[in-house]
Amino acid sequence: MNIKKALLLIAVLLGAVYHASAQYNPLYNNSRPLKLDVGINSGFSTGPVSDYFPEAGGISVALEVPLKHSPVSVLFSTGYTFYVSGGGYDVGYDPYYGYDYGTYYYGDIASFIPVEAGLKIFPIRRFFIEGLAGASFNVNNYSSDYTYKPTAFIYSAGGGYSFPLGFRGRNSTDLSLFYENRPEPGGGYSQVGVKATFNFALH
Repeated sequence: MNIKKALLLIAVLLGAVYHASAQYNPLYNNSRPLKLDVGINSGFSTGPVSDYFPEAGGISVALEVPLKHSPVSVLFSTGYTFYVSGGGYDVGYDPYYGYDYGTYYYGDIASFIPVEAGLKIFPIRRFFIEGLAGASFNVNNYSSDYTYKPTAFIYSAGGGYSFPLGFRGRNSTDLSLFYENRPEPGGGYSQVGVKATFNFALH
């Protein structure tokens, strides 16, 4: 089923590329620069994991490589994704806490580092859709913490609007909605969230 979802995502992106290319106006995008994208996101988990880890969030860094005379960019992305247990998570120091008189922990947090590649497509000016796929690495204290797999397949899809910044509009801010899934036996980790991305032109 997960392979079918990934193939469906690829088919949708290829269809969007074809449609966007057919409607493409070179006056809009022929000078799009190479960009460094820095994003922050927040959302809620879906599926079985939501019973224990209802909240999700993360940060991301991506390289956005535009294809010349095309409304399509190639994305190379990594970052940090976390799922927080109900009631939140807290760590601190209490000189009177426990037998060791030191650090205390409240709640749980499941942490992963995704490494992905994909496409960002502008079917019409400023509106975009994007999809990525790759590997998600478990970076918890022990490889078996909160997961059946230390490394798992991950994919995501979303869409939003890009707001130009500055006089020439070479920098921009994206606001988008997205869905992300790290499938595993028993359900894995998935989330729906909102993301703000700041895009900085590199040339």
